[in-house]
Amino acid sequence: MAAPRVAPLPELSPRLTFLFAVAAGAAIGNLYWAQPILGFIAADLRVGTGTAGWLVTATQVGYALGVLLLVPLGDVLDRRRFVPVLLSASAAALLLCAFAPSIGLLLLALGALGVTTVSGQVLTPLAGDLAGDAHRGRVVGAVGSGTLTGILASRTISGLVAGAAGWRAIFVLAAVVAVLLAVLLHRAIPPLAPRTRMSYPALIGSVGVVVVRERAVRWTLVLAAIGFAVFSLF
Repeated sequence: MAAPRVAPLPELSPRLTFLFAVAAGAAIGNLYWAQPILGFIAADLRVGTGTAGWLVTATQVGYALGVLLLVPLGDVLDRRRFVPVLLSASAAALLLCAFAPSIGLLLLALGALGVTTVSGQVLTPLAGDLAGDAHRGRVVGAVGSGTLTGILASRTISGLVAGAAGWRAIFVLAAVVAVLLAVLLHRAIPPLAPRTRMSYPALIGSVGVVVVRERAVRWTLVLAAIGFAVFSLF
């Protein structure tokens, strides 16, 4: 009996590649909006700059949890729905940041923002899945460049917007952008079946199995951690 034929994945167009890159950059930018405007936030909420510095920590800790607990779901969920849901959740957290009346609530909101702002980490492997063999490196590189651009540009954009309209304005603007991207990506991403089916505990457990089994993964994690630490110190 012949094996069933599997329909090929649709090719990733240059327009969709660009949209992926913009969305990945906008998502990762959420981690850095607060960094250059801590002085504005501290003055408005009447706290010290040292206390305001915990806002950055809360965002990064939330992001680490999101990468660990949410990104693996990209293998078992329909990413056409999953990515817009992540962006919509980020938009809700951004609005909570914008209207937070106290430093405590802002800490919680930025932690939630970090957890939900992992759509870029789902879009990058999705781009690799959709790209043809001959173009996969270029496509993944383009989306990765969008992520890097978001990291570098977010601080400048945040400082300019905060200086012109107040620190809360950047979070409102970012929320609007997240909702717009959620709508565009829901329309643009082709329907895709989940890559695998397993329970959530087994899915999270499989991450540790891959790390233990694959030497290249361990080296990648070490190098990425060192690079991120150096970048954060800079």
